[in-house]
Amino acid sequence: MKREDIDHLLDIMAKEAAEKSDSAYLPGAITFNSDTWVKMSKNDLPTTCVSIGVGIRFRGIQVLISSTREDKVLNRAEDGGQGGPYFDLEPRG
Repeated sequence: MKREDIDHLLDIMAKEAAEKSDSAYLPGAITFNSDTWVKMSKNDLPTTCVSIGVGIRFRGIQVLISSTREDKVLNRAEDGGQGGPYFDLEPRG
């Protein structure tokens, strides 16, 4: 996934949540396989590690990395609570 793809999916999810008035459709987590993540640069996806408890974030959305994960963008209903604590989606930067 490229940054443009992730931005697009995050914006679609936010729009769908607003249209349905249901926070379950808001972006919940961005997941990466560790093999994908180690090949990415800060320019590919400018993330911020807020703290150990809050984790790595892109546009306020939790980024989860593991060798068992697939490269995906999940809404809150799909992420099983793993993207929490949830923050508001930040504007594109």
